[in-house]
Amino acid sequence: MADLEVRVPPITEALCNLNHDLIAEAQRLPEAHAAGGVERIATLKDRVWFKVKKGRWRGAATRLPEADHTNAGPQIRAAPWWLGTGGYRREGDPADFYAALAATVGRTGGSSDKWLPNDWDWKRLELEHAFAWEKEIRRIICELIARSLRTGCAYQAELHNYKVTALARAADGETYLAVGAENVADPKIFAVIINAVPGVDPHSWMPEPNGVADLKPEPGEIIWSTILPPAAAAQLLENLDD
Repeated sequence: MADLEVRVPPITEALCNLNHDLIAEAQRLPEAHAAGGVERIATLKDRVWFKVKKGRWRGAATRLPEADHTNAGPQIRAAPWWLGTGGYRREGDPADFYAALAATVGRTGGSSDKWLPNDWDWKRLELEHAFAWEKEIRRIICELIARSLRTGCAYQAELHNYKVTALARAADGETYLAVGAENVADPKIFAVIINAVPGVDPHSWMPEPNGVADLKPEPGEIIWSTILPPAAAAQLLENLDD
């Protein structure tokens, strides 16, 4: 990140979405590569690196061939392209990006491994994906509940290998909320689901092994219920309108 003169952002912001000319240009590299419109960096010979250019910025990016291996992990398959380093074009100056690349490779015996992703990079990517997944879960759950508030009907969404159902219904001056999760084996995932509802005390949820209202548990499904505070219901409906 120091090469690009930017600070490492919080985990809530994916590195690939940073507002930086070189990063934005690097996002176009896979398409340019498929069209044959890329240029190789000749001084890097141990693996194929491509030039990334935007204004005065220059970068070196590569496609990790390990992503094509049958035993490749999910992270490298999801992110096979890598922007390894960047700097300024200063032609004729020892500080020129390409001159600095050549000098570094000369000192490392021709190896460009220092610009490949390391453990920190993969851990960062893992955390970014986890945060994005949890954020999406919360968005979907809140939308299901908001729609149910509008109609009094149950709404369902499929999330990966499991299903989530939400039902909100007013009775006796209160709004009862039931959320069911099917095929969820990891308690941490279920915790994310029931904690997705803003303004609801996590300790207020009660298990409903026999079902509640019109929701009856399917095989492998767990149903929990709580009282939805008026302010929380209003916020959910407002967010749905937005």
